[in-house]
Amino acid sequence: MLPGLWVLAYILNEIHEDVAWLQVCSRFLLLVTASILILVFFSISSSEPLLSQISLRREPREFGTMGEALGIPDSGVLSQREPAPVIHPNKPLDQLLLNKKFRQSFMAFADSCLAGESVHFYDEVHELGKIPADDHVRRIYMARHIIGKYIVAGASMEVNISHRIRQEILTTANLAHPDLFNNAVNELIQLMKTNLGRDYWSSMFFIKLKEEANMRSASHELEQMTGWNFSPRLSSVNCHDDPFQQEQFPKTSGHNSHDSDLSSAKNC
Repeated sequence: MLPGLWVLAYILNEIHEDVAWLQVCSRFLLLVTASILILVFFSISSSEPLLSQISLRREPREFGTMGEALGIPDSGVLSQREPAPVIHPNKPLDQLLLNKKFRQSFMAFADSCLAGESVHFYDEVHELGKIPADDHVRRIYMARHIIGKYIVAGASMEVNISHRIRQEILTTANLAHPDLFNNAVNELIQLMKTNLGRDYWSSMFFIKLKEEANMRSASHELEQMTGWNFSPRLSSVNCHDDPFQQEQFPKTSGHNSHDSDLSSAKNC
């Protein structure tokens, strides 16, 4: 439309040169339309490359867990220096679950039994415990994520807890409370002991974890043994540089001089 107005104004300006008011209007219309066309041209040419650069630079980053998205320390990371867990069936399950290696092994076993929601819930509550108590914003975000994923009826990984505890969590006024999920965790640990604990100790997941723990402990002992490095300089010490030999030489030389003095006295 703007190019058409510009052409029309140009034609009127060239044809009706004797009409003064038409000359003024046509020239004013030429100026306005030309200015608008120039602004549109430069705005399009300058904005499109900038938008393309912004879209290339701001690629969305994907996070494996909510803990990683919130920047919780060591969230989802399995440290190679983490000590090998002391694995024994008689040890309480709540103590064993504190070790990430055991927790991941137990979680994989539970997932294979299609009953892993309880272990996943425990893992995310454990990550929530790493957030400082005074960091209310991140604690609330994490608590909302846990409630939406595990507590709400019909959630994707709804856990099997009592109606009373579920309502306590859903109706709480303080989502940043440090003991918000404690009762639910205690119920689920008892449930895991009953439904998963006995079968886990005879599964391949436990055997694999035990082998890995034995290998780690053996390698740690080997590192300690190889840590005693005997210096080759001790084996290359000469007698005149050996302090122990130096202590013996004066005594020997003293005995020799004493014997020579006695022999000379007898000769006299």
